[in-house]
Amino acid sequence: MKNNLFLKILLSILMIYSLLGFFLIPYIAKDQIIKNLDNLLIYKSKLEKVSFNPYTLDLKLDGFSISNKDEKLIGFKSLNIDFSLLKSIHEYHISFKKISLIKPYINIIQDESGNINLASLLKPQETKTETKTETKTETKTTDKNSSIPEFKITKAQIINGDFLFTQIFNSKKTITNIHNFNYTFYDLGTFKNSLASHSLNTIINKDTKLFIDGGLRLIPFKMYGNIKLENLHANEYLGYTKDLLNFTIDNPTLNLKLGYKLDTSKNIELNIDKANLKIKDLNIVKDKETLAGLKSLDLTNLNIDYTKQKIDIDNITLNKLFANISSSKKSELNIDNLINSSHTPTSNTKKEETTNNKPWLVNLNSFALNNSSFSYDDKKNKNTIDAKEINVLLKKLSVLDNDITVDESTFETKNIKIDNKAANTKIEAKDIQINLHKFLKAKDKVKLSSVDIPNPYASVILGKDENTKEKVLKEKKENIKSEKSTTYLDIGPVNIKNAQLLFEDKSLKVPFKTNITKLNGDFSELNSKSSKPTELKLIGKIDNYGYTKITGIVDLNDIKILTDVNLIFKNIAMKSFTPYSDKFVGREVKQGKLNLNLHYNITKSNLKAQNSVIIDKIELGKMIDKNKGSNLPLELGIALLEDSDGIIDIDLPISGNLDDPQFSVAPIIWKVFTNLIIKSVASPFSLLASILGVSEDSIKKVEFVYGESNLIDSEKETLDNIAKAFAKRPNLALKVEPAYDKIKDKIALQDIKLEGLISEKSKSIKTGDKYLLALESIYNGQVSLKELKAKSMIKENDKMVLDKKSYTAKIKALILPKIDISKKELESLANNRIVSIKKYLLEEHKITDNRLFINPEIKVLDDIKAKYVEFPLAIDIKKK
Repeated sequence: MKNNLFLKILLSILMIYSLLGFFLIPYIAKDQIIKNLDNLLIYKSKLEKVSFNPYTLDLKLDGFSISNKDEKLIGFKSLNIDFSLLKSIHEYHISFKKISLIKPYINIIQDESGNINLASLLKPQETKTETKTETKTETKTTDKNSSIPEFKITKAQIINGDFLFTQIFNSKKTITNIHNFNYTFYDLGTFKNSLASHSLNTIINKDTKLFIDGGLRLIPFKMYGNIKLENLHANEYLGYTKDLLNFTIDNPTLNLKLGYKLDTSKNIELNIDKANLKIKDLNIVKDKETLAGLKSLDLTNLNIDYTKQKIDIDNITLNKLFANISSSKKSELNIDNLINSSHTPTSNTKKEETTNNKPWLVNLNSFALNNSSFSYDDKKNKNTIDAKEINVLLKKLSVLDNDITVDESTFETKNIKIDNKAANTKIEAKDIQINLHKFLKAKDKVKLSSVDIPNPYASVILGKDENTKEKVLKEKKENIKSEKSTTYLDIGPVNIKNAQLLFEDKSLKVPFKTNITKLNGDFSELNSKSSKPTELKLIGKIDNYGYTKITGIVDLNDIKILTDVNLIFKNIAMKSFTPYSDKFVGREVKQGKLNLNLHYNITKSNLKAQNSVIIDKIELGKMIDKNKGSNLPLELGIALLEDSDGIIDIDLPISGNLDDPQFSVAPIIWKVFTNLIIKSVASPFSLLASILGVSEDSIKKVEFVYGESNLIDSEKETLDNIAKAFAKRPNLALKVEPAYDKIKDKIALQDIKLEGLISEKSKSIKTGDKYLLALESIYNGQVSLKELKAKSMIKENDKMVLDKKSYTAKIKALILPKIDISKKELESLANNRIVSIKKYLLEEHKITDNRLFINPEIKVLDDIKAKYVEFPLAIDIKKK
């Protein structure tokens, strides 16, 4: 009976335990979970079913979700927890056989204000201050004495997860959908410092795949493994940065594969191993214009050691990289403002000083830039640069802090075109290859063992508008400021092999063209710390039968310190110079040979040059342009220079200081032939100034005081210098253009007229301040004199007195604009100034009308910055 009773009690206990475990506990658990969540959250939660096995201690939650109205925020299909009670008791740790989270779902939304929907899930909590303080104290005490309990999860997995992140910007949604998310852990926990393995695979958006596998240990934390990212479309994520970026990209794809290792056992050790990155079809687009892009970027075997601060890369290859840069007429580049600066984060806090100042070491075994291009369009200066098929190869590149070394490097381009429309100049280079050997850059030192330039080709074409070209070149030259570099250069020999240069000048009526070929030579070592100068030697062929040789030594640090160069040009056909003879004298060169032997020596800025010019049997041909050659005595010049053998032998020694050049030219015939005939026509005042020993600007104009026609003493010096020059050049004449300033001359004449009226009125006034009374009698403005006096009162010795100076100025300011000055009066003023010039030249220097030409048109000036009325002068030929 006792046994039956015990059995009945045992069966009753088991039945009650089963009922409580299978039915009551799930019911209570479900109810409490929902109630507690509803108390904590502002959104309603839902849990479809809770299952519990009291014998195996397996817990399962089904159909859990948190929703905002009809929008599901968080949820999962089921959560299975398989607890191993016996194993936990036997091995003295918390043990789970399996934890599975099936089809978890998270929907994160960030609105236009930056607010995230999940950030506001919790209801505001009201807690007493004392309770908070006690809780904090207990927490601190617990933290100090507690550690993570030993546990182990034999298998933990997330199955078929779906995570959605949405950002709203300008009413447009950018969505990232991480789906088919599967993450599995084996032996995860802290029991016996177990090493867990993990494996993740998922799909991002449409077809981006992410794989992660490896192992990890929780205490101390250690994680290693491999990451593989396939077919990532970067443009899918630009929506997150639309307020930061002012450009879009097409549809590039990115593939990444790497190994990683993170170990916190001692210090933080982070390593990236054998990383491979590939980007395809990247194009940057702004305002529907493609600015830059590349066909592909390949990075292979990247290894990063954070502890040693070392980066090793096997290879970086960029294929078909291109950039289309343009600058507007306002000098605004199309690549400006690619990043919206208004959204760039700024910080007023000081940067934390890093305790580790050890520089990173970067080793790159190979870098290649293949089949790339570059274009630049400067709309303001009308200049374009276009480079095609650019190839760059660097081998064994190493960077440590600011030190750079490269074993071998090659720069190639199939074609470079520079078109300067402002100067009407075109420069083109083809098949350019530059080989650099053993490059080193360390601190202020640059070292290069040698440079090879094989088979280069270049052409220079000058357009028709030479004046514009010369103006641009002059402006560029004036803007260049010489700054001596502090960088120490050590560059080995530069070898040039089989170079070709084509020069064409289309600015001439008959285009000039010459071709220098088979140019070979070298520059010896350039060392900025060595006293040894650089030696140069170049030999080449000019056109069909011409020969050139350039030899010498040069201090390339500063050519003014030491230069000794000899240039030989032999057997140059002068017929090819017809374009230049036509340009300057209007005649063709029918035949003749030119030989030049030019020797230039510069020592400490002192120049000594010997120029031997030999012209053999020159013969002028037909007249090409009568307007250019009719007044030039070319035949006489040639006859005077040419000997009985038809040779013109001219020695042109030049000496002077380059810092302040003062050149003396020996052969008088050469001086007349070049300076007086050609240069005088191009710049007559420069020639006259050099004869007189004065500046060119001091004889180019005559200035008058506004409102006056009399010559002032300073301008008499200009006319005296002109007269002296005319005494030495009796066939010259002066050209003058009458002028007046329509504003400043008018104001001056108004003032003169007013002073005349005041003077006339003063004669009839016998007592008092005659000037002021006369001025008041002339005034008839709307503002009364009484008001003007009231405005001109000042305090003096505690009394209010009239400031006559201020009072007078106020009256004049109201009278002057009403005084009428006619155009005829202004033109009369301009003509009277001419009369003054003519009278002075005639009376003082006997220069008659046949040497003084007056332009019948009167020039009207309007120069706000000018201090005087300028009469520009010009040189002409005396009337016969």
